[in-house]
Amino acid sequence: MRIHFRCSMTLMAVALLSCAAQAFAQKPTVDTLKQVLDKKLQSLKPESAKERNVLFQDVKAGQGNNFVVTALIRDYEAGYPANRYYGQTCVKKIDNYTYTLAPNGSGGWDVEGRMTPDLSTQKCTPNPSAGVSSIPLSSLSGTAAPGGPVAAAPGLQRAGGVAVGTYECWSNGQARMLWNFKITGAGSYTGSDGKAGSFTLDAGTQRIAFRGGSLDNAFGPGYYTIYYEPSGRPTVSIRPDRAGSVEAGFCQKVN
Repeated sequence: MRIHFRCSMTLMAVALLSCAAQAFAQKPTVDTLKQVLDKKLQSLKPESAKERNVLFQDVKAGQGNNFVVTALIRDYEAGYPANRYYGQTCVKKIDNYTYTLAPNGSGGWDVEGRMTPDLSTQKCTPNPSAGVSSIPLSSLSGTAAPGGPVAAAPGLQRAGGVAVGTYECWSNGQARMLWNFKITGAGSYTGSDGKAGSFTLDAGTQRIAFRGGSLDNAFGPGYYTIYYEPSGRPTVSIRPDRAGSVEAGFCQKVN
């Protein structure tokens, strides 16, 4: 895991350790992922379900703010006992899905990733009687998300109007590692080749232009780049000049 942080060269050793600790503290924990993902999945509970339970079986922290999750989702339907229909209970599985936490710009977190498990993992059975589940919660393995307040997301450090940090790039569903870059300060960046360049941001149009380094003319003629922060996640969007054309690629801050 790479942690990017910068401390003044005049700081003493103790202060340097403090700065490093702050950098590590900015990475969300497994418990934070569980809390945020549980809240998201609860918001997607079917109207027919009286109760939804999310049981986490395994959560592994990956690079940046990525997590690999295995969990069960249990939906209990009460049915209509007066009509002698007692509903059903369904269980489906999130099987090693990758989720990403991103600051939402308001001190909290947003979670991105697949929210609908594969239907092939779903098992539904009719409930035997009123108020009795065919698949009791106690029969399933896994643990619920921890209670209590969710840890606050770190504020973004900006330079020249752009969030400082490392950006990873994608196009046509594939990683574009040669486009990866790091915003290092006001008007400065470092490309994937380690060479430095500069950038300017037009506050009116949000167009960002790179000069020097690996991103100078990297996207070819007829393309421009926009900087924005959807759901609080700093993003550079690569777009063609042609009217009505869709985004050709994007780079998002990962550290």
